[in-house]
Amino acid sequence: MKPNTEKFVQQVRNVLANQYGADPTTVRMGESFAITGPQEERLLEAVQQSNEFLQLINMPLVTDIQGEKVFAGTQQTITGRKKDGRFRRVVDPTGGKYSCAETDSGVIIPWKTADTWARMGGDFLAKYAAFVQRQISLDQMMIGWNGTSVAESSDPTVKKLLEDVNKGWMQWMRDNLTKNILTGGKTASKINIGTDKDADYTSLDHLAYDLRQGLDPVHRQRTDLVLMVGADIIAKEADAAGKMHGRTPTERAAMKAMDLMGSFGGLPAVILPNFPARGCVITTYDNLSIYTQEGSMRRAFKDDDEHKGLVDSYYRNEAYVVEDETLFVGIEPGNVVLEGDKGTTTNP
Repeated sequence: MKPNTEKFVQQVRNVLANQYGADPTTVRMGESFAITGPQEERLLEAVQQSNEFLQLINMPLVTDIQGEKVFAGTQQTITGRKKDGRFRRVVDPTGGKYSCAETDSGVIIPWKTADTWARMGGDFLAKYAAFVQRQISLDQMMIGWNGTSVAESSDPTVKKLLEDVNKGWMQWMRDNLTKNILTGGKTASKINIGTDKDADYTSLDHLAYDLRQGLDPVHRQRTDLVLMVGADIIAKEADAAGKMHGRTPTERAAMKAMDLMGSFGGLPAVILPNFPARGCVITTYDNLSIYTQEGSMRRAFKDDDEHKGLVDSYYRNEAYVVEDETLFVGIEPGNVVLEGDKGTTTNP
């Protein structure tokens, strides 16, 4: 690492010490330090602000490593009347309790990359912070949509979508309200989307409308519902629309490159980073949460000769929670068959 880069690296150390109230000597030595009090909120906010999706969901601190959900909806109406008395309903949400799992984000920034950033002068700190915080947020989204288990030692070479780091929102639903995750259609364990005679759904509009009926009646007419759709399903929808309107293959390819998102089944649709390519979910943003246990957060930053780079570590206990299971419906991504897949038939 070049001398000029070392100057900026020292600035990072100073910022970390000042921002999180850590002992400057501890930070300079590259040792792990605890983040407590208001500094915990500051770090969570920094990660949250690096990602548009995370800004829309809940990311609170919780006291206990296991416990009751924080923002659980009532899952029922609470308004009415009672003769000779007052109308009341007990708020006792059903569903699982959260359990935070040990989560460790560690990144190595090679010296040559740090040297390149240092040439940008005053932008070094911004580049460094954005790089680390952005990747943490993308990993959180990947775990949230793909996580299925909590392994004693995770293996990113086998579980490339971080499936074994923590249980995400889809797994929460599988564990706590299985019927709200559609797994099959005319054929068990297969959801066929296309225009052929065997299709369960002929369009994304058709799928979105049917899924919406799976929400509890209390939630079906909410105006904050969002249709979250995988890239493969949107691409197939665009291709079908292009064929319907007589577009050439070149025109259809151009169409796919455009922003294709709009409204399907009466709901605004979005494609999210690290969302399953064949996934489809209807819920609200504030029905999704990532909890971090208070007092569990630790950071470390050091110039590491062994790894020939800057090593940044962020440790915490974390849980992914669906606040109201009756406000979440989706399909099993691995069971989706799209028209044109190998082994399926298509119209001529």
